[in-house]
Amino acid sequence: MSHVFNDTRNVTDQTRQAVLDAANRLHYRPSAIARSLTTRRTFTVGVVVADVLNPFFAGIIRGVEDLLWQQGRSLVVCSTDEQPEKEAYYLHLLLERRVDGVLVAPTGADLPVYAALRHHQIPLVFIDRRPPQPWGPVVETDNVQAGYLATRYLLDLGHTRIAILGRHQALSTVTGRFAGYRQALTEAGIAPDPALIITVDAQQEAAYQGATALLAQLDAPTALIATNHVMALGVVSAVQASGRRCPQDISIIAFDDLPWLALYSPPLTAVRHATAEICRQAVALLLASLAGHDAETADMVESYPVVMLPAELIERASCGRA
Repeated sequence: MSHVFNDTRNVTDQTRQAVLDAANRLHYRPSAIARSLTTRRTFTVGVVVADVLNPFFAGIIRGVEDLLWQQGRSLVVCSTDEQPEKEAYYLHLLLERRVDGVLVAPTGADLPVYAALRHHQIPLVFIDRRPPQPWGPVVETDNVQAGYLATRYLLDLGHTRIAILGRHQALSTVTGRFAGYRQALTEAGIAPDPALIITVDAQQEAAYQGATALLAQLDAPTALIATNHVMALGVVSAVQASGRRCPQDISIIAFDDLPWLALYSPPLTAVRHATAEICRQAVALLLASLAGHDAETADMVESYPVVMLPAELIERASCGRA
């Protein structure tokens, strides 16, 4: 029977059909565990993200699942809630379950488990964020370009008091977008004002409080960049509570172009990530690793590619001239 299901020996068509008919009658299914002992493959891939309820990561999971399904592979999905201890726990769990590879959006912590995964030759591909050390290929949005793009757009509209609101956590997404913001201002001859650069916890209420403090300044900003969709929710709530009109009194740009941004009144200008392309590139790199394409350079960390995809500014009605 094993020769029929694993195709490890030539059998006659008559014998093959007889085995398949018997398996159907008995509701027999091959043991994935037993097969993995022979093939050293479980045909499963771990996906570790910050929050499965986050629409951005939900889109990543769905895109990755669609692509891996076509390759006969299934997913084990883990959510870290941005906690390094949960990230370490789930990565150890995936190692114990001998998944074939792992796609991960890291918390930014330098965890020993990454060395263990590489030691066991389990390929790693990092999505959206960079790890503190180069443990594998990275597929991400060019966050510096994204921050620059949003800021340059507002500068071209005549704004000079441009605020930016992001999260405390030192993720590559955050640091990149802030760097692009500073770069655009500096090129325009405007010294970045620390009073307009606000970092808060990654909750909507914290974003609301941060935006409220910005709007209460004596020389308040005329434009505000929210560096993810949670920050954007806090910003629009604070603007409404302040009695300001958008875009007449303040212009807003959001990141993570989710469907609700186009439904808000006025529809929000947004920076869009190439989510589908992130998934395609990440899965392609993982499958290449599983096929052994990187066997010769597995220990040469400097060889890991970093794929940076351009962001796109989606113009809507939330930005006006200063």
